[in-house]
Amino acid sequence: MHIIKEEELGPLIQPEMCDFISLSSALKDLSQNNIPRQMIGRLLLEASKCEEMLDSYGAPRNEYWAPVRMAVAVAKAFSRVIYNLFHIAQAAGGYNLLDIEGDFRNATEDSLNTLLKAFSTASDNFMKVARKMKMDHNLNLIESYGFHNLVIDSRLKENRKKRTVQNPSETAVFVATKLLNLAEESSWLGVYKEIEPDQYHSCIPDIVSEARLRNLANKFHTLQSTYDTYLSGSDIAEKDGNLPVMRGQITVIFHLLDTVETLVHYYERHTLKNWTKKLKEPINNKELLGIILGYFITYSDRYIGAARDLCRGILKSYAIQGEIEVPIPNYRGFHVRPSTLIAKIAIHYGSEVTMILGKASYDASLPLELFRANEELNRRKRDAVARYVMEHKLIVNDAGATYEAPLMKKILRVIFLDLLEKQKIMIYDNDFSFGDLAPYENETLAEFIKRGIALYLAMGKIDIVSGDTVRFQGDLRVLEDIRYLAENGYGEDKFGNNTVLPKNLSYLKR
Repeated sequence: MHIIKEEELGPLIQPEMCDFISLSSALKDLSQNNIPRQMIGRLLLEASKCEEMLDSYGAPRNEYWAPVRMAVAVAKAFSRVIYNLFHIAQAAGGYNLLDIEGDFRNATEDSLNTLLKAFSTASDNFMKVARKMKMDHNLNLIESYGFHNLVIDSRLKENRKKRTVQNPSETAVFVATKLLNLAEESSWLGVYKEIEPDQYHSCIPDIVSEARLRNLANKFHTLQSTYDTYLSGSDIAEKDGNLPVMRGQITVIFHLLDTVETLVHYYERHTLKNWTKKLKEPINNKELLGIILGYFITYSDRYIGAARDLCRGILKSYAIQGEIEVPIPNYRGFHVRPSTLIAKIAIHYGSEVTMILGKASYDASLPLELFRANEELNRRKRDAVARYVMEHKLIVNDAGATYEAPLMKKILRVIFLDLLEKQKIMIYDNDFSFGDLAPYENETLAEFIKRGIALYLAMGKIDIVSGDTVRFQGDLRVLEDIRYLAENGYGEDKFGNNTVLPKNLSYLKR
C-alpha cells in the first residue's frame, strides 16, 4: 500500500464526506429548537462512515489529518448522545416512570439543549478545519435532505391476542430478583451524593468509568430483553400492572447508562488526555461533568432506587411461603457477622422472614433480634455440657462424689480432652489450663466438671458443639439464600475468620 500526500487526501475523500460536511455546515447555523432528530440521526450515520474511512487512511496517526479524525469522533459521540436524549424525552411518557426526587423531564430538556449547543459549536469548529483543507465546496443544501420533526398524535388500536406464557410468575420473580441484585451492584452510582459538583472530576475514571458503565448498561439491557421475550404482551403483564412499570424503569435506566457511557468515553479519551490545540473544545468540563454526574448518573441512581422498592413489592405478591432448618453458626452462634448477613438477605428482598429457636421467634431482618437468640443458645450449650459430663464414664457412677482438688482437676482434664477428641468441644484459645481452678467446699465431682467447662465457655476460650438447629419461615426465595449462606459457614470458618462468599450471594459484599 503506497503513501499518499496529505494534501491529496482531501479532494479524494471530499465526495465521500460531502454529506457529513454539508450537515455540519447546516447544523452550526440552526437554532437549538429547529434541529430535527432525523438530522442528528443522519449525522450519526455519516460520522460513523467517515470515521471508518479516515481510520483506513491512517488519519489518527497523521499530524495533519488527526484533527479531522478527532472532529468526526466528537460529532459521532455528540450525535449519538443527543439522538438518545431525543428518544428519552419523547418516550419517557410511555415508560410508566415512578415518582422520584427531581424533575426528570425538565432535566432531560436542559441537558439536551446544552448538548445541542455544544454540538453546534463542534460543527463550527469542524467547518473551520474543513475550510482550511478546502473540503467545504459542492455542499448539499439542508433542504435537499427533507428533514422534519415527526409529530405523532395518534396510535393504532391494541388488538393482538395476549400471549399465555409458561410459568409466568417464576419469570416475573426472576426479573424482579435480577433487578434487585443489579440495584445492589449499582450502589457506586450514588457517588454524586457524596461530593460537591466542583469535585465531580475526582470520581472519573476511578469510580465512574466507561468500562464500568458499559458493563452495567449491558446487564440492564439483558434484563430488558428477558422481560420482552418472556413477559411483554403476555396475559400476566396485563393482569399485574406492576410488571410493565418495572419494565419501564429498566428501560429508562438502560438508556441513561448506555448514553452516559459515550459521554464518559468522550471525557476520558478527548478531554482528559488527547485534546488537540487545533480544535476548540465544544463544551467546558464543568458543564460536561454537570450533565454526566448531575443528570445521567443522578437519575440512573434515583430510578434504580425506585425500581428496588417496586421489585420488593412484586416479590411479596408472588411469594411462596416455606420453612427451612439450618445449623447454627459454628463460631459463637449468632454474633455480628452471621446476624448481619442474614438480615442483609431479608432486607435485600424486602420480605418478612422469621427465625424460630425453640418457642421463641425473631425478626430475621434485625441483627439485634438475632443476637438475642444467643441467650437461648448459651443456655442450650450449658445444658449440653451437663449432658456430656453426666454421660461420661468417669462421672456416670460417681457424680455425687467429692475428692481432693488434685484428683478432681485431673478428672476434669481427662473429660475435657475426651470431649475435645469426640468433637463435642471447639477450642479457640490454647493459652489456658485448669490449674487455677479449685473445687468449692462440698462441691461434687459433676458440679466441679460442669462449672469448669462452663467457665471457659463464658470466657470465649472454647465453644460447645451442641448440634442445635434453627428454623426460618418466610418467602422461599429468601430462605434459599439463607440456606446457601448456612451451607457456606455464614461467611466464616470455624474459628471466626471471614471466608469468601459464593457468587450468588455477592450482593452481600456491598
